[in-house]
Amino acid sequence: MTEEVRNRPVEMPGRLKIVRGFLWAQAVLNVLASVLVTALAVNELEHGNEEAGLALALALLGFVVAVVLIACAIRISRGSPWVRPTVIAVEGLVVVMGLVSLVNGGAITQLIGMGIAVGVIVVLTKPEESAWFRR
Repeated sequence: MTEEVRNRPVEMPGRLKIVRGFLWAQAVLNVLASVLVTALAVNELEHGNEEAGLALALALLGFVVAVVLIACAIRISRGSPWVRPTVIAVEGLVVVMGLVSLVNGGAITQLIGMGIAVGVIVVLTKPEESAWFRR
């Protein structure tokens, strides 16, 4: 038996269980925010504000991200190899979008989401958690 085979975890590491919880929370919050933005954008469009189309497009993107996060949250338990890079990419976008928002005068609460995203990325790059996806 090789050293790598012996070092493969049998049970999902505890930190990945926490990451899975954050993925579910982010997905739910994305859905809620997207529903709210969609309702507001549709109302604005009905009142002739064509600029609300951008908000509607961003809401649609929020729904897509939520679906991706849900898929990752479901498959992380199985150690599917595509989950790790997908989550790292999504969380990286969260950090970039948070920075852009802060620079443009966004709410300081962006730091909470950015902190969670950075934490998730750090956990996914640790050796024990990385090994979970190479089983």
